[in-house]
Amino acid sequence: MLHTETIIESHHMRGADELPHRGLKDFGFEELPFKRFVPNSVVYYCMLISYFLFETYKEDVLDGVMPIGSYATTVRRKALDFAAKIIGTGRQLILKVTQAVMDNLHFDILWQRSQKPIPIII
Repeated sequence: MLHTETIIESHHMRGADELPHRGLKDFGFEELPFKRFVPNSVVYYCMLISYFLFETYKEDVLDGVMPIGSYATTVRRKALDFAAKIIGTGRQLILKVTQAVMDNLHFDILWQRSQKPIPIII
């Protein structure tokens, strides 16, 4: 802490501890819906589990398509909010998307990754 560079670096990194909290708030909500502690704790823990699953989805499926550090709003807007049409023919369901979605999101790669679960190694 005696060198100028160290002081400047510690000052620039002062907000880095808040980024995981910002990601969780962006994923869920800031205010809990109930007045009592127990229902609020249930909602909060469900939100934490959902946030963990969302983060693993980003790492496993969206790798290479979107940056890993993207917030939930960005992922929703780019990877989930797009126009598609579901067509049922015979025994088959077809998901039709535009060519722009296919090119920008590499949708064929995303579809293949989401169809093959990643094995859990213990």
